[in-house]
Amino acid sequence: RGGRNFSQCDSLLIGSDGEASTFPYIEAADGNNQLEHEATTSRVSDEQLLYLQSRGLATEEAVSLVINGFCQDVFEQLPMEFAAESQKLLSMKLEGTVG
Repeated sequence: RGGRNFSQCDSLLIGSDGEASTFPYIEAADGNNQLEHEATTSRVSDEQLLYLQSRGLATEEAVSLVINGFCQDVFEQLPMEFAAESQKLLSMKLEGTVG
């Protein structure tokens, strides 16, 4: 009774063929709850890349920094060994994808 829920689903599209489908779904047993949801989809923007490149980062480094920043909240919720492995796998996957 009197519960509150906020669900957020953010997607970051990578590459020209990237796509995302978000379907927020919240079910409550009674009407005394406050339920909210939000879904956003975005790409790494040219402005983000220009800003980072103007500070000396190569394009690939800039893209990697933006994507890692996007994933950071999830990585922080993982046990340390899984977070480190996820970070490593993401870096390997991104290697050579720009340019």
